[in-house]
Amino acid sequence: MIAIETKSKGTAQKFTDGIVQQFPTDESKAALWIEKSIVYMVQHLDRPLQVATLVARADISPSSFFALFKRRIGSSPMDYFTRLRMQRARRMLEGTSLSIKAIAFELGYRDSLYFSRVFKSINQIAPSDYRAAQKERAGRAGGRRKESHFSENSVRKHLRRAQFA
Repeated sequence: MIAIETKSKGTAQKFTDGIVQQFPTDESKAALWIEKSIVYMVQHLDRPLQVATLVARADISPSSFFALFKRRIGSSPMDYFTRLRMQRARRMLEGTSLSIKAIAFELGYRDSLYFSRVFKSINQIAPSDYRAAQKERAGRAGGRRKESHFSENSVRKHLRRAQFA
């Protein structure tokens, strides 16, 4: 019996007696666990995240899960989840007239002041100032399609105006 194993992106091939078999490697399983975790996060932005839920879904130890997540994504699951929530908050501030309190509630924050502190820590600008800067930018654009991200120059201009007002 001749057995030859090779590994490539996400799968391994085993050649045994003229039959090629493909099976997932540990690395591809890890990628799948992380992908499923991110999908779960996106689907549950409206409630607090229980990392234990993600770990249970991945069916691996918490320390292994955290290490895999950090290695593949570059941040901890909680940091990534917070950034996803703040990305959604920016979109809601840009595209709706909901109050900051309502947006906080929609994203699972029961304390709008805490939500505002988190938003400012991630975006370096308060939610109300972000919305004002976006409205100003949209007005200057004169109907042009507005960008989905907040530019650094726009933040600086808004902050300079706020300092001298």
